[in-house]
Amino acid sequence: MEVDTRCLVCWRLDEDGGRCFFKCKFAKICWRALNLEETRLCLNNLSSARQVAAQVLAMPEERKLLIIGLLWAVWEARNKANAGEQRRPIEDVVFRAQSVICREEPTVTQQTGAGVGIQAQRWRPPPPDTWKINVDAAFWKEELMGAWGFVIRDNLATAVLAGAGHLTTVSGALCAEAHACVEALQVAAAQGMQHIILETDSATLVNALQSSEHDLAPGGVLFREAKFILATMFSSWSVVFVNRSCNSVAHDLAHFDRDRDPDHPLLWMHPLPGFVNDLLIRDITAS
Repeated sequence: MEVDTRCLVCWRLDEDGGRCFFKCKFAKICWRALNLEETRLCLNNLSSARQVAAQVLAMPEERKLLIIGLLWAVWEARNKANAGEQRRPIEDVVFRAQSVICREEPTVTQQTGAGVGIQAQRWRPPPPDTWKINVDAAFWKEELMGAWGFVIRDNLATAVLAGAGHLTTVSGALCAEAHACVEALQVAAAQGMQHIILETDSATLVNALQSSEHDLAPGGVLFREAKFILATMFSSWSVVFVNRSCNSVAHDLAHFDRDRDPDHPLLWMHPLPGFVNDLLIRDITAS
């Protein structure tokens, strides 16, 4: 049965007056994680749900579907919270919104709490003359230890740089993610890379790099440092939230050799060592 998306958008917005979708803190983080902050501000300035619906439906197909998926995911998360259940985490809401535009046949299926299969995304090469940097971190709460990993690939999916390091003391998982981001950006800048896409499976990290919301939080100095590097060392850049299936190589590197020397992080340049190439091959074949 075909769904009238105009009715869907208007109904969601009329029911909540738009506040839930454009103004609340939780929704703002979700919009920013999807690089839709400017769109959110534009839609928030419209005076009625029908104007919002008309504006959304006039957008390019992929962006239109992404916004409708986000409205649905935020509405569902809000309803769970109102019913006394634990609200879905931001990462889950963003992934549900992105799953609307995932058109390719999956080889991996991620199961939601309702038992419905959602297509897992796969890593995609960047445009020509652009480098894609995937970062991830590990955190062990009991020891307050962490680790980081990253990999940099070109538009032909060739990995030219990878790194991994250990953190003896770190305040939390987000702080470890910030370390991973700074390490990767410093290496990319040192190599003269000018056009980059930074991918992470932490929606909170995306928000921290696209706003000042976490600048005074523990690890805030790292967010400010990362934003300074982005603003001053690259000609163009974007920070994008992706599902874990798109970030598996960086994830595995962050968990590599937990007991390595924190004063001697590892940096590999092309040609990369065999075990890193094995991770890259597994990532491609799994896709």
